[in-house]
Amino acid sequence: MRDRARIPLPGSWRVTVTSLFPYSGTTTLAGVIGLTLTGVRAHPVLAVDLWPGEFPTEGTSPASGGDEEEPRGDPLTSRVGSAGTTTVADVVRHQAGDGTAAELSLMISGRRSGGTRDLDVLPIRPDAGQVADGSHPAGDGPAGQDAPAAPSGAQPVTPAGLRSALGLLAHSYPLVLVDAPTGAPLTETAVEAADLVVLITLATAADLEATLMRLRAFREAPGRRPARDGGPPIVAAIVAPRRGRPSPRTRAAAARLGRQVDSLVRIPYDARLDPSRHTPVRIPRLRRRTRRAYMRLAAATVENLFTLAKAEVAAPTAAGERPAGTSRDAVRPVTPRTQTGATSGGASTTGDHPTPPGVSFGDLRSPTAPSRIAGPDRPGGPRP
Repeated sequence: MRDRARIPLPGSWRVTVTSLFPYSGTTTLAGVIGLTLTGVRAHPVLAVDLWPGEFPTEGTSPASGGDEEEPRGDPLTSRVGSAGTTTVADVVRHQAGDGTAAELSLMISGRRSGGTRDLDVLPIRPDAGQVADGSHPAGDGPAGQDAPAAPSGAQPVTPAGLRSALGLLAHSYPLVLVDAPTGAPLTETAVEAADLVVLITLATAADLEATLMRLRAFREAPGRRPARDGGPPIVAAIVAPRRGRPSPRTRAAAARLGRQVDSLVRIPYDARLDPSRHTPVRIPRLRRRTRRAYMRLAAATVENLFTLAKAEVAAPTAAGERPAGTSRDAVRPVTPRTQTGATSGGASTTGDHPTPPGVSFGDLRSPTAPSRIAGPDRPGGPRP
């Protein structure tokens, strides 16, 4: 699974993590899968946090029973222990000032390339990293419920601004994760701009059946491309909300959901990921089953993106026709790729998944990991 999660991807790709109901754990899952991908891939990973600072009061998850006292989680910056000093609005202003991609990457990460590989987080609120403290957890209590989507004096980010920021980020990050919780003002925009959607649902019969009922409407929402026209694939993540074996009704609903999506991964319950703990996620402290499940989810995400990349290379389109499965806001390359070998360097990140010359999609070996077939079964043989 680690080798599958390391498959090189040309260009830049956007993955939106969302759910059809609130309180499904989108922020926790986006943080853990982002940390997992950062640990196994040779390129930096960015997570854009669309947490607005307030949560909807209606349309709650069927499993929660409309409980208003259900604990709210922290923003993504607090979940992964990131400072999050640069915001989406700062990226928009950076683009208006004709800033370079290297300056943008340094502004977000706060360190030069080659340092410790951590997950870079880009919040939508300038105070997202400081809203959670010991006395008033983020989103919990009156202070969290009444928090505005943007502080007073700050210009709110518009859908056009988010699309522009995602296009600019394609020049600096090969993989961009977007944490789009249900009810956030820019969730629809993030889903429309996604190359792949990770759809989260709780492992309860009520949530699974409700997700099945709303899945078709989710695919055919206004402004989204249908699946037959190259719409984004959907990877379903079924998260267990408690310990114990699922009921036969839950297993049957999960099987039906697996036939409606491109991939399905089950995430076991882990008390260390409980959002009410208000502690940053530490991957080595998670249970082995949990780490393997998130590695499986990361591998499924990369493999579906790799399938899209192969389709773009295998089916060139006529001039003026947009290839199926590409991003809605393609970004022109800034500099041409100079490498010509399949393993002569990292994938080009100066465009929104262009077709780099010389890349063979039949070679699935990571440029940073040894080949599995060059082992004792082929002593003295030439390197493949």
